[in-house]
Amino acid sequence: MFKLYYLPDTASLAPHLVLNRLGAAYELIQLNKTDGSLQSVEYQKLNPNHRVPTLIDGELVLFESAAICLHLADSDPDSGLMPPLGSAKRAHAYKWLIFMTNSIQAEMMLYFYKERFSKTPTGAEEVREVAVERVTNLMHRIDEALADGRPFLSGSHKTIVEDYLLMLSRWFVQMGLEAELKSMAHLYAMLCVLEDDVCVKATYEAEGCLPLFAC
Repeated sequence: MFKLYYLPDTASLAPHLVLNRLGAAYELIQLNKTDGSLQSVEYQKLNPNHRVPTLIDGELVLFESAAICLHLADSDPDSGLMPPLGSAKRAHAYKWLIFMTNSIQAEMMLYFYKERFSKTPTGAEEVREVAVERVTNLMHRIDEALADGRPFLSGSHKTIVEDYLLMLSRWFVQMGLEAELKSMAHLYAMLCVLEDDVCVKATYEAEGCLPLFAC
């Protein structure tokens, strides 16, 4: 049985979604930023970064959300959670997933943790302003890619790429950019479809997440 250590509506959301899509048995272990569980010695042995998510699969211990999503998809190649290995569609799925982790998510960290990137309050606010501009431009690139009429970024079927994008899009709203997101008509329409999914609804209910996208 899989075990997923998580915090609600954080970077563990995408792996939680993928677990529900797999239909596999798993145990959720909720951590807390205030009760010491996230910083505990016991958890440090699993994840030295003191972050979520962490997945346990037998003897295997994994951290990093994208790595966990990829492992879960590979655990059941017939699930359709990733295109066939070696295919062009698989390569494009890798491309978009890495684009989200290395570009969008990395820039979002500048917004949410601005004080880490400046020694002064004024500098921190400047970092946040730049992050908003850069993340917005990156999200528009996804909207532009969807303008060709494909139903999902991965093509005709949902994959872990869409689960990851849904998670980041929620963070985009948390950045106060809901109106900007609504202006991205192709992306916003896809997000509405994703939230109207039984696995997404089940994951939201388990984590206490409110739906954010309605068309």
